[in-house]
Amino acid sequence: MSLLEEHKKMSDSLNDEQFNVYETVLKAIDSSEGGVFFVYGYGGTGKTFARKTLSAAIRSNVEIVLNVTSSGITSLLLPDGRTAHSRFKIPINQNENSTCNIKQGSALAELIVKCKLII
Repeated sequence: MSLLEEHKKMSDSLNDEQFNVYETVLKAIDSSEGGVFFVYGYGGTGKTFARKTLSAAIRSNVEIVLNVTSSGITSLLLPDGRTAHSRFKIPINQNENSTCNIKQGSALAELIVKCKLII
């Protein structure tokens, strides 16, 4: 199954709440307005499916999406998922002067600039 077909199948399976999140995020991307969105729900409510569907939507348009999570276990559930600490070089031991270790002009910096969505 192609990514476009996978995206179509997944988007057709979204429930009303998931579709609202999906549509809101894609509209923000399409209009270049950007935004920060927080999706909350108990286990088994479809958050991961909604995230996978958003990821498929972006990737089916040959765009870049970065799937990041707070835990290593959760990162395994998403396409090319990584922990936020790993993806953004966030130091484990932090203080008030801590910053991400992303060098300007590096491959990671360019990847972040080019991505359409960070989930």
